Amino acid sequence: MNRWVLHSILSAVLFVAVSAPVLAQAQPRRLSTADVAAVALQNNLQLRAAAFEVAVAEAQLAQARGARMPQVVVSGSYTRQGLPGQTLSFPNPFGPVPPVITFTIPPPDPNLLALRLALQFPLYTGGRLESQIVLAEANLRGARAVFERIKEQIVFAAQQTYLQALLGQENVAAAARARESAAENLRVARARVQSGAAPQFDVVQAEVTVARAEQSALAAETSVRSAHADLNALLNLPLDAPIAPADTLAPQPVDGMVLDAIARALRDRPELVEVRSRMEAARASIELAASGGRPSLTLSAGYDLSGSSPASMDSGWSVTLGVTLLISDGGVTRERIREAELRLAQLRVLEARTRQTVELEVRQAWLSQEQAAGQLDLAAKAVEQAREAARLAAVRYQAGVGTSLEVISAQTVLAEAELGLASARFGQNLARLRILLATGAF
Repeated sequence: MNRWVLHSILSAVLFVAVSAPVLAQAQPRRLSTADVAAVALQNNLQLRAAAFEVAVAEAQLAQARGARMPQVVVSGSYTRQGLPGQTLSFPNPFGPVPPVITFTIPPPDPNLLALRLALQFPLYTGGRLESQIVLAEANLRGARAVFERIKEQIVFAAQQTYLQALLGQENVAAAARARESAAENLRVARARVQSGAAPQFDVVQAEVTVARAEQSALAAETSVRSAHADLNALLNLPLDAPIAPADTLAPQPVDGMVLDAIARALRDRPELVEVRSRMEAARASIELAASGGRPSLTLSAGYDLSGSSPASMDSGWSVTLGVTLLISDGGVTRERIREAELRLAQLRVLEARTRQTVELEVRQAWLSQEQAAGQLDLAAKAVEQAREAARLAAVRYQAGVGTSLEVISAQTVLAEAELGLASARFGQNLARLRILLATGAF
């Protein structure tokens, strides 16, 4: 092996070793529609923030349940007293000497230690603790419903952006075909001008068409990069991370009937689950307010140690059964009950309005899907007709019986028809996503 060949091999190996990490880093990530949903649910920052609300509601429920358990308290204290001693004097009853007898009482030990172990258990609270648990459970269900709705909205936004990326790709492909047709027309025009069969004006027109096709291709490529950046933001990926969509804008079927979709939405939509949870919380709030006028019964037991030092401490125990009954609170309990009842009545109206809104959204999404399906059929027929018209115009021009203007017009119509077909395919897929969002089927 000569030195030149060896040098070439070593250079090639060095180039691969150096460029491999760069090539690996620039390798686009293939994503399907299902992948987009999975990555969004795993990485989206808004969803991560919403998850904390569920965790807070779970902690509040644990607090409410813990209030029913016995409470054990250990308390201790140390007191140092500064009391002086006492002196007692009285006349001597036994004789004149000494005339006064004096006794001095030393001060007590300045150190005082106390230790108490107490157990307290609520026997009956008028339904207050039970209502707080029901209230916390309803709030947790509501928080989970809100979280589910945010999940659906994020998946919808991510898949919608993914569809926009697919639309951009189809527009890029359509622009490339238009550019190729324009270039071919320019080639034919130049050949005809050179042969004397066409004026120079045909070449100028064809060059203008090529320039417009280049502009359309550049705009389509820019829209793709913009859609990729938007998708990366929703997926919490680096904004400049390359993406290679694995799916196409192939029309997706929509099965079922509109009434079935409405029934499914009224059963599964998280907004209705949230409102119903809030209604349960309002009922619990009524009971919680009413508990303020009921007696409460508490059992407590304690064991006490006290003394001036650990060796001399006295001990004792006690058991207490306490009853508390509020005789009058100035009507506060009554008004709290009325407030909770008004909240419940308001939520009943809100539930009816939410049901109406959900049904309206499903019907509108279904009508949009039907319209999108019709537009898709028309757009497909328009492409077929425009493609045939462009072919005939090119044949006529090459045969010398047509004009360059006919070819350019036919190519323009074909390009617009292909863009319209891509837009119709995008619209049909988007209408399907809106039905899924409206029915809570994500």
